[in-house]
Amino acid sequence: MKKFFAMFVTLMMSASAFAGNWKLVATENIFPNAPQMKIYPVNSKEVYSQILVRVNRGTVRIQNPMIWLKNKGQVSAFTIQGDYRGPRDASANFLADSVRDIRMNVINLDRNIPAQIQIYLR
Repeated sequence: MKKFFAMFVTLMMSASAFAGNWKLVATENIFPNAPQMKIYPVNSKEVYSQILVRVNRGTVRIQNPMIWLKNKGQVSAFTIQGDYRGPRDASANFLADSVRDIRMNVINLDRNIPAQIQIYLR
């Protein structure tokens, strides 16, 4: 029953992300003892103003999330910072502009299983 409920919650969360015109930018498995600094190049021509980080499985710690915009420079998305056990979402708003890349420190807090995260923009 718990597995069914977890699967249902994950399905509903993914359906809500696609219903809101979110664009998937990156999917990554975070292994234990992997380098902490992650850089996700976007180089978009579209204008975005929201970011959504989804932890699908595992437990991760997100620190110093920074969004590099083409015209406005570096913007902090400090509301994403924290410890997350999947499935869970975190989102932040920033100035509307084209996104060059997204940089953050991501640490896997589980010892044996890789964590999976997805990053969306809207």
